[in-house]
Amino acid sequence: MATPSLTASLSDASSRVQEKASEAFRTGRTATADALDSTAARINAGGDKVAEVAHSTADRLGNSATYLRDNGPREMVSDIESLIKAHPGKSLIVAAVLGFLAGRAFRRD
Repeated sequence: MATPSLTASLSDASSRVQEKASEAFRTGRTATADALDSTAARINAGGDKVAEVAHSTADRLGNSATYLRDNGPREMVSDIESLIKAHPGKSLIVAAVLGFLAGRAFRRD
């Protein structure tokens, strides 16, 4: 039969193990909850950025549609000429790229 001091020692050791296990569980649970909160915040921030880009793109597409509806060919040509005069270097680059792509599209293999 176990002595009272041995029983008390085993009981104390068991209590300490339970306390340590409980503390480890609480620490792990808190760390996991913190990681989940952090991830959720990053996803929300990323989602906000994606939504902002989507709205901006939609606005630009809508503005383009309005421009096409409201302007005839003469106004469009005049606007293109103004754009070319304002940015001649970029215009040459765009023309070269478009020429290259057109050449590739119409090339016979």
